[in-house]
Amino acid sequence: MKVIGYSAVQRRLHWVVVALVALQFALQSPMKSAMEGLESGAAVSAVDFLVTTLHTWGGAAIGAIMVYRLRLRWQRPVPVGAGGLVGWSKKSASAVHWLFYVVLLFMAMTGVLHYYFEWPTAASWHGWGKWILLGLIAVHGLAALLHLLYKKDAVMRQMWGSRPPH
Repeated sequence: MKVIGYSAVQRRLHWVVVALVALQFALQSPMKSAMEGLESGAAVSAVDFLVTTLHTWGGAAIGAIMVYRLRLRWQRPVPVGAGGLVGWSKKSASAVHWLFYVVLLFMAMTGVLHYYFEWPTAASWHGWGKWILLGLIAVHGLAALLHLLYKKDAVMRQMWGSRPPH
């Protein structure tokens, strides 16, 4: 079976989003503190300004990258599981991939609605979205480890861009 992999751009964007999402999680507690300070009318410190700027622009970057990734995925479809999955495995892998797009775009949208438009409901949704995203990350990471360490199939080669053994 020929392994069809992601393009170099698709792979790089995946890892950029991973890094940005990690930064978002690292900034969530300082962001909450900064927002509480802002909402109480406290003066904005340089650290609060830096935290809110990094978090909001990081979220905007994730949203923009995910839109671009959707475009790339439309232009260059890649079968989940390197084309080697069938049945429920294929359906669940596909669902997790598409849920990542939905949840990451949802997080960017609710962040914008809360921060820039001061819509309090969006903050609640953003908080719930964080837990859904963490669940997806856990499932995705465990599946990657399963393919790498147990199945030893072409799934990780597809993501890394390496050629299958002959």
